[in-house]
Amino acid sequence: MKNVKRNVIVSAFMAIALCMSIVAGATFALFTSNSSVNIAITSGNVEVVATASNLVVYSPTSVNENGIVDATDASDGVKTFANGGTATLTGSELKLDNMTPGDKATFKITVKNKSTVAIKYRTVIEAQDEGLFAGLAINIGGKNTVGATEWQKLEANAEISDAEKACVIELPVTAGSEYRNKKCTLKFTVEAKQGNVEIPMEATRSALNDELTLNDIPLAKEGETRRLPVSVTMGDVGAADIAYSENNSGYTGKGVMLGSTKLNKYGTAPAGAGEYSFIFKDGTITSAVTGYTSIDDYENTSVYMLVPGNSNVTFENMTFNGVVSFDIQKYTAPWSNLNSITFKNCTFNGIIIGTCPASNVPFDGCVFNAYTNTISANNSNPIWWREDTEGSGNNANPIKTFTFVNNKVTGTRPVKIERIGHTVSPVFTIMNNTFDVSRQADDTVTKNMAINIGMGESPKLPFTLIDDGNVISSNTAALYTASLTGGSNWYKPLSGMKVVDGKGNAKTINAMVWKTATDETFELKSID
Repeated sequence: MKNVKRNVIVSAFMAIALCMSIVAGATFALFTSNSSVNIAITSGNVEVVATASNLVVYSPTSVNENGIVDATDASDGVKTFANGGTATLTGSELKLDNMTPGDKATFKITVKNKSTVAIKYRTVIEAQDEGLFAGLAINIGGKNTVGATEWQKLEANAEISDAEKACVIELPVTAGSEYRNKKCTLKFTVEAKQGNVEIPMEATRSALNDELTLNDIPLAKEGETRRLPVSVTMGDVGAADIAYSENNSGYTGKGVMLGSTKLNKYGTAPAGAGEYSFIFKDGTITSAVTGYTSIDDYENTSVYMLVPGNSNVTFENMTFNGVVSFDIQKYTAPWSNLNSITFKNCTFNGIIIGTCPASNVPFDGCVFNAYTNTISANNSNPIWWREDTEGSGNNANPIKTFTFVNNKVTGTRPVKIERIGHTVSPVFTIMNNTFDVSRQADDTVTKNMAINIGMGESPKLPFTLIDDGNVISSNTAALYTASLTGGSNWYKPLSGMKVVDGKGNAKTINAMVWKTATDETFELKSID
């Protein structure tokens, strides 16, 4: 047993000695081995090419009982309008000379994605020498277009070149003498950019009203709170009975419901501004009524939106018939409002009435056809909206921006926005519109002005007016009007008022006093 123990001790000392020799730097070899991976990296490119082709011109030959212009196709290669005007397409330059009312040119834009990645693209239309621009009707793919089209997805090495993308430039047969000897230059630019292409979530109206919940709407991007837009193709919808009530709020009467309590109900805190978006497109909404007594007495008019507070709502390529109000379940905590309500390329055969349901309101490329209130002809304003003054503090729902651009208005009373500026100073952008506002047969005072901006019975805050490129017909008494003696459409010059053109330069506008027999005028201008 002693010998065994001694051997173990000796072995331990030998191991220690060996370790010490390594530490001391004695000659000692280590096995090594290397392996590499080669990674090739190239950057992608974004390149889009747009070309114009297939030019065809039309000229009116007659107008049928529905006011539709019958056209003669001049696609035989002779691009000459019936009244002698010409259309010439050279490369990517199109010249339309001596157009007369009813002349129309169509052509096709081909967009080819030569990128190595998918892109999203849109067509941007810019105008110079805008005297004629306001009178033109321009559309792409059958949709009225001014400014920019919607972003669309195009895969790598793909192209869009079909009849649905046809462009139309028309001087409508209704164009008046104010467009004689006018000109404009249009620039069609196809913009492209790389990035995630945000495609809306499609839903039917029945699914929106019966099934859709907030959890069903996917995030637009991982890590964000913003959701994909919900897009609903409307078709033709007529007003029906609505009997919705929560805690003595809601709507009872005839109207069109959009959404449900699965999206917005009483006591629900509003979402973040723009967190949810809804697009209602390609259809017709017909009201149950064709007239109303006063802005304080109307019913059965509602387009009732049960969507989350602070949503962005867009109506695109829609037609509205009759008297309509746009409403939202606002009795939440705090009261909800829409962040924005946008009308793009819509047609109104009727009247918008009531309380404005949103903080930001763009009308872009819309047509307001002549319409008479069947109950009170005097109240035939294409729009008569009031800021929501029912709430205060956190419950206040002010109009922050009202943008009215590229629209065509025909009627007998002005577009009226009133009781503004209770808690914020709003910005009005009124640009590139045409107005034809005629007197009514029984008018004894002047009411046929185009725009009426009213500061309410007790004006508190100034507003900013950006005005440029608007055209009024000889029938229209003035572009702007307001009362100088009180009332809901009172104008009172306040310090901080700004009146500027589209480039931000101060300007003075000669406006007409509301309802005077002598056509008294006053100045709209910036005030220090």
